Amino acid sequence: VDLRVRDSENRGIYYSETDRCLIFLPNHETIEDIYKTIDHEVYHACFEKADETEDMDEDMEERMIFCMQWAPEILY
Repeated sequence: VDLRVRDSENRGIYYSETDRCLIFLPNHETIEDIYKTIDHEVYHACFEKADETEDMDEDMEERMIFCMQWAPEILY
């Protein structure tokens, strides 16, 4: 995970070619927000390493990550 201080239209991005996550700090308001983005991008990496991305399109992958991140709020 690399943290960047330059602005981008993304909050974070995962590059499967280099197995690298970039987090763009100016697009976050709190440290918790940064942690969530780091988790989000690491989930992308985990799906890629587990060969799960072959069975999901980008929208499905984003929805899965959204549900995983909100699960603690919903379940407890």
